Parts: sequence; structure tokens; C-alpha cells
Amino acid sequence: MTMDNVRRLYERFETDKELRKKLYMAEGKDAREAALREAGLFFTDAEFDEMIDPLHVKCQTVEEAERFFEFRNWWDMLRRS
Repeated sequence: MTMDNVRRLYERFETDKELRKKLYMAEGKDAREAALREAGLFFTDAEFDEMIDPLHVKCQTVEEAERFFEFRNWWDMLRRS
């Protein structure tokens, strides 16, 4: 399920610096999607948006919520570039 890939990317957000670097370096949507496919994490923008609320609800502490919002803002910045 590709929406689950959003959760998997979120879980790898802080630890997988190489993947983050590839996504930062990707020029445009097609290159970003290729990097996600290579990592086995492809999802659409609509699927990302659909997973926002379920991921946010799982936050149990302020720190988890801050980490979640950092992830969400990071992805929003990438997909708008």
C-alpha cells in the first residue's frame, strides 16, 4: 500500500540521511518520485495528504508532534520546489 510508504518515510526521516540527501538533490517532481521508487517508498501527493491526519493522531507527546510537523513541513517544501 503506497500510503503506508508515507509512514515508512516518516519513520526514516531522521535516520536515513542518504535518502534525505537524494530527495533534497532531486530536481523536480519526476526526480523526487524516482528517488522514492528507488527506496521502495513511492507515494503520490494525494496519498501524502491523506496520511497527515492518521500520522498526527499517533503523536503521544509534544516532542513527537514537533517531529511530525518538521517532517510535514519538510515534505511540503520539497514538493513545492
